[in-house]
Amino acid sequence: MACFEHAADARACLTAMTERLAPFDREVEPSKTALPRFGSKALGSTATDPTGPRTLSFLGVAHYVGRRRRGRCVVGRKTDGKRMRKTLKCLNERRRELRAQGGAAMRAFLVRHLRGHIQYYGVSGNSRGVAGYLYPAANVLFKWLNRRSQRRSLTWKDCSACIRPLLPKARIVHDLYPLPGWMTQTGSRRV
Repeated sequence: MACFEHAADARACLTAMTERLAPFDREVEPSKTALPRFGSKALGSTATDPTGPRTLSFLGVAHYVGRRRRGRCVVGRKTDGKRMRKTLKCLNERRRELRAQGGAAMRAFLVRHLRGHIQYYGVSGNSRGVAGYLYPAANVLFKWLNRRSQRRSLTWKDCSACIRPLLPKARIVHDLYPLPGWMTQTGSRRV
């Protein structure tokens, strides 16, 4: 993924990349190549472009044009819905394999899985996506803990009280919008 300030630079890069790959008998894949418009001009161009601002999915994170609280344009990020469903499906399959090893092994795997998920998807603008994944992942554990016998052995309240202290907190790990050097971490100016 490459970002450019001007559309002409993006088109020039695409042309140069096509020319560079030609001697190796390779070409740019058209289905994976796009020149979407991002920024404040993309938000205002909905009158001329009926499709509106585009969303670009890259490595499981959907990038879209958004606004900050004060109205400034920003590239928003959220976990791609398809990727989240696929990850939950894989988590479910892994739990199926671990059910013979007991509840402790399933809980330990969930904690490791969620830490990895937070490390990967914990980017600026995706706090809701990261926090929104914790509940379905814990629900998968609840389902498999109750399938260990012919009758339900746990209620959601008991399961939640048991696993909630173990779960990592949803947080932003990779701050893509760092504060300027003249500001402290609390946002106030240095004296």
